[in-house]
Amino acid sequence: MLSLAALATGILSAPLAQASNLSDATIYAIFDQANMADIASGRLAWAKSRNPEVRRLAKMVITDHTAVQQMGRDIAKQMNALGTPPAGDASWSQMAQTLERLDKLEGAEFDAAYLRHEIGFHAAVINAIDTVLLPAIEDARFKGLVRKVLPGFQHHLNETRAVAEKLGVTQIH
Repeated sequence: MLSLAALATGILSAPLAQASNLSDATIYAIFDQANMADIASGRLAWAKSRNPEVRRLAKMVITDHTAVQQMGRDIAKQMNALGTPPAGDASWSQMAQTLERLDKLEGAEFDAAYLRHEIGFHAAVINAIDTVLLPAIEDARFKGLVRKVLPGFQHHLNETRAVAEKLGVTQIH
């Protein structure tokens, strides 16, 4: 079972060899969920944070992932693919728990936890795209989109690290 939650935490619950068993519809579901998850966490940060740097980052994340999600959905429509999450996928319940945990925090404590979450999330998603998802995508249009947007994920990671450093957030990976 390969889930977004496993990918986003850097813990692959299936060997990398399983990548060949992933269909484009499953990879699309993972891709779409990754965008939805980051939009949700960005919206929470936009609503809760009072720090202008964190709010700028959250707005960028929301804007960019909303656009990327729509591009993915447009390609999925062309592929006539309905996103099919991996069997046993618990990523949404795990994401809900993460959002609930973040929502209980306030001020600088929230900002630091959000930044740590975003760093871990983007690093894990980039790794999963590079090592598992991209090599398994068969549809040329979908593969092209993922290649096109991958630098944007890296940009988000770099920007988040810069904001964390500027705010003195420690324990980042």
